[in-house]
Amino acid sequence: MKKIKENNTLVFTVDAKANKHWIKQAVKKFCDTGVAKVNTLLRPEGEKPAYVQMAPHYDALDVASKIGII
Repeated sequence: MKKIKENNTLVFTVDAKANKHWIKQAVKKFCDTGVAKVNTLLRPEGEKPAYVQMAPHYDALDVASKIGII
């Protein structure tokens, strides 16, 4: 919740083989929003979280509500 409010960022768990470009295009398509940047981590357990920062004119809290995260 802190990342959503302060950084305008949503966190998704994605496939370990997904790259940043693919993630950005998927978020744009399915959430119908603009994306400023994508950061990813590859954890030792094999989990890959993607930190997706929304474009300045989109509110991550509204997007999260729209897609059912909140």
